[in-house]
Amino acid sequence: MSRTSTPTETAAHPDWCAPDRCGLLVPPLLAHMARRHRGIMLRVGEVRASGLVVSYLIGVDGEPPVIAVHTSSRAGGAWAELRLSQADELVVQLQSLLMQAGYRRGEGDRERV
Repeated sequence: MSRTSTPTETAAHPDWCAPDRCGLLVPPLLAHMARRHRGIMLRVGEVRASGLVVSYLIGVDGEPPVIAVHTSSRAGGAWAELRLSQADELVVQLQSLLMQAGYRRGEGDRERV
């Protein structure tokens, strides 16, 4: 007895992979994202004509995930893929900027004098 077709591989998805966004199930967003797992998309702030920032996890089987950050504005769009250590460094830098600006969580974006 012989098989008439090759068996399909079953993908093992990481816990953070969102099946409806996974590159194994839907076409990739960008050519270099082929066969990558993708997590849920997180948006920063409100959608405005002036711009948008979104982030999500992507990864390849057997490799640590990276954080993808996409930005768009009137001037165009860009993206970056950050290793987890780079994302951690960015978080530290952003927290430092918030402290310099006198921002306290929960106080909103009111103007400081």
